[in-house]
Amino acid sequence: MRKLLALTLLLALLTGCAGTPQSREAGATAVVSVLGAEPAGRQLRLLAAAEGRGGEDPFLCDSQGATPAAAVEGLTNRGEQVVSCAHVEHLLLAGSAAGELPDLLSYAFQEPQQSTETQLWVVRADTLGTSFAGPGDVARRMAVIKTQGKNRQGFSPLTLREAAAILAQGRSLLIPALAVGDEGLSFHGYALYQDGTITQWLTDGQALGTALLQGERIHWTGSGQHGAMTLQSTGCRVSPQWEGDTLAGLALHCRLEGSPTGGWQGEEADLARLEEETARGMVQALAVLQQAGADAPDLLGKAGLSQPFRWSQLKDQWQGAFPTLPIQVTVTITLSGDL
Repeated sequence: MRKLLALTLLLALLTGCAGTPQSREAGATAVVSVLGAEPAGRQLRLLAAAEGRGGEDPFLCDSQGATPAAAVEGLTNRGEQVVSCAHVEHLLLAGSAAGELPDLLSYAFQEPQQSTETQLWVVRADTLGTSFAGPGDVARRMAVIKTQGKNRQGFSPLTLREAAAILAQGRSLLIPALAVGDEGLSFHGYALYQDGTITQWLTDGQALGTALLQGERIHWTGSGQHGAMTLQSTGCRVSPQWEGDTLAGLALHCRLEGSPTGGWQGEEADLARLEEETARGMVQALAVLQQAGADAPDLLGKAGLSQPFRWSQLKDQWQGAFPTLPIQVTVTITLSGDL
C-alpha cells in the first residue's frame, strides 16, 4: 500500500511546480524537464534530468525516499545547487510501474496545481537506470523525439489529461513507448494498457498502423523504392456490415495525405505500393488489438457515426463480436506538394 501511495503522490508533488515561472534561472539551478518513476522496494525512486547549458554537462539526479516528500526533499536540496521542477515536460514510467497509473492519475487530478499537459511515456524496461545514465543527454533526446521525429516511425504524444479521459470512458489506452538503444532513448512503438497492466507492445509496422488509426501525422520511409513520405491521416470511415440484425464485419476506408520528403519518383505504381503497405500496417495493428479485445482506436464510436440509427444494436453486440470480427481495410493516399 505504501508503494501504491508513493507512486500516486509522485506526479502531484513534482509537476505541481508547473505553476512557477518556466524560465531558467541564473546560477547553480537545474530546471528539470524529464522525470522518471519506479518502485524501489518499499521506497520510491526518483530520477530527474535536464539539458546541459552551454558547455555544462547534462544534469542527472537520483533520489530515494520512504515517502514522496522524502524523495522530493532529496531531489530539491542538493547542497548549493537548486533543483527546480518548473519545466517538467515528460514523465517516464518503468514498465514495472505502469500498473499504478489509474491511482496516480486519480490523485494527481485532485491537486489544483497539477499540470495535466505533462506527456506520459512507458519505457520498455523494468528499471530506468540505463535510460537516464546511458549515452546521450536524456532531456535533449526527448526533445529530439518530440520535435524532429528521428528514430521513430510514428508516435502520439499522450498527456495526463488525455489519458485520464480515455480511462474514464472505460477504454483501453495506447501509451507511447520508448526503448534504450545505442543512441539512448528512442521511440519503440505503443504499449497497450488494459485492466491495470501492459498486455501488448505494438512495434514496427504495427506502430505505423496504430498511429494512422488514431489520426496521427507521421514520417514514414516505405520499404519500396518510392522514398520517404510524411503521412497525415484525415480519417477512417468505419462501415458496419450486417447479416440481418447480426454484426458480421467492418469495412475501414482510411484517407491519407502524403507529402514527399525525398526520393519520390511520382510513379503511380509506387503510390499503390505505399497504399498497400500502410493498409497492411493497420491490419497488423488491428489483429493485435482484436486478440487483446481492446478497441483502443474507438472503432465503435466511428462505426456509430456511420450508422447512428443502428447504434443500439451495434453497442449491444460490440464487446462479444469485436475480437473475431472480420475487418477489411482500404487506403487512399492523396499527394500534396511539389512532385
